[in-house]
Amino acid sequence: MYLNCSEKITQIIKRGTMKFINNLKSPITIALCLVVALFFQFCNPFAAKKENNDDQLTLLALLSLNRSISQINFDVVSGSEKVSCSGNIPGTIANTTGSKLKDLRFYVHDIKLIRRDGSKVDFTINQEATWQIASGSNSFGSYSGVALLDFEDATNSCVGGTTDMNKSVRGSAPIGEYTGVEFKLGVPFFLNHMTNTTASAPLNSSAMYWAWNSGYKFSKIEFIASSTNQFHLGSQLCSGNTQGPVNTCGRPNLPTISISGSTIIDLSSQSITLDIAKLYNGSDASGTGINTCMAGNGTAACQPIITNLGLDTNGQSTLTQTTFSLK
Repeated sequence: MYLNCSEKITQIIKRGTMKFINNLKSPITIALCLVVALFFQFCNPFAAKKENNDDQLTLLALLSLNRSISQINFDVVSGSEKVSCSGNIPGTIANTTGSKLKDLRFYVHDIKLIRRDGSKVDFTINQEATWQIASGSNSFGSYSGVALLDFEDATNSCVGGTTDMNKSVRGSAPIGEYTGVEFKLGVPFFLNHMTNTTASAPLNSSAMYWAWNSGYKFSKIEFIASSTNQFHLGSQLCSGNTQGPVNTCGRPNLPTISISGSTIIDLSSQSITLDIAKLYNGSDASGTGINTCMAGNGTAACQPIITNLGLDTNGQSTLTQTTFSLK
């Protein structure tokens, strides 16, 4: 049986191994094939010819080359504990305890993986019917792929939301030794200024839309304390008209989130994590509360939130965010 299996693997290589490799979608399948190839390379008692060993080494090399990172996971915590629509938000949020999550969604695009030397590799976002739009172009210009992350499920304190959730971005990037990840929080400029009623999902959400000129809510984060506290991030002071694209926005409010270190990251076990306690660090929702805090709001209550996301008072990215990390 082992001899027949070995011969079949060799035949696959000679007939065009890459076609076979490209059909291996599951990481488990790839791992099993690697184990089989290793067995025949080092343990096969029937293998006698050097050319067979060379073919098996070729199989190993091609399998390794074809592997890719296919998913990046996201999560929401408060401190070290997960946040959901069930029960209270753990710990202290904006100087309040016993708060409840009401809504938490945000868009991401232009995802890159960071190598130890600082160079970056694109994570190409797949086209999907509900949560993602792949990179492309329209009459206004070219844009990167964009995805909507949704952590509410319309239950308990999140009544009024949507039942479906999405906690990951699907796409592809080559396997490598990466020490960080980077992305932009929001919608690409040439997709941002559209009409949600005619846009494709996930840009057809009325809950994540402001107006044609100002575009989408890049993030919608709401919790209930003494009152409902809302933080909506999006572009402001945009100029343009309905006959053409928006030309510019005085406050883009499009933060670049960069998370990197000196150790190799493992995106199969780690998640990009938003810490809601760190987002609201320095704000005070006790008493009358923050209430409504929109992008660019320069009040004392809102400014710490903008700063914690890595934005300055002009809506420019500072690369100094403290809200996201890898866990």
